[in-house]
Amino acid sequence: MGQNLTSVLGEDQVIDLNRNSKQGPGKKVDFTPEEYINISESSEFKSLVKKKNKFIVPISIIFLGLYILLPILTSFTTALDGKAFGDITWVWIYSIGLFIMTWVLCMTYVSKAASFDGDAQKIIEKAKDGGY
Repeated sequence: MGQNLTSVLGEDQVIDLNRNSKQGPGKKVDFTPEEYINISESSEFKSLVKKKNKFIVPISIIFLGLYILLPILTSFTTALDGKAFGDITWVWIYSIGLFIMTWVLCMTYVSKAASFDGDAQKIIEKAKDGGY
C-alpha cells in the first residue's frame, strides 16, 4: 500500500525549501530526497503506516458495506419493509442508524488521527535531529 511521507505526515509538515528558518508549530519542515527515503524506510514510519492502515481499511469497509447494503436490501428484498413500531418501517431505523454510524466513525477517526499525528510528529522531530 504505497504510502508516502506527505500522505502519512501531512503536506504542511514535510515540504519547505528553507532549512535554516526558525520552525515553530504549523511551520513546514524540509527534508532532502535522501532524508525522505531514509524516513520512509525507517521502522517507525513503517509502523505508523501499518497502524493507520489497520484502522482505516476496516473502518472504510464497514462504512461502505453498510451504506451499500441499504439500497440492496430495499431494492432486492423485503427485509426492511416490515413495521418497527407504529407507521415507522425498518428502513427508517436502518437509515437513522447510518447517520449515527457516520457520526460515530467520524468522531472515532478524529480521535485516532490525533494519535497518528503525535506519532508523525515524533518521526519529524527525530528526522530534524538527524536521526535518519
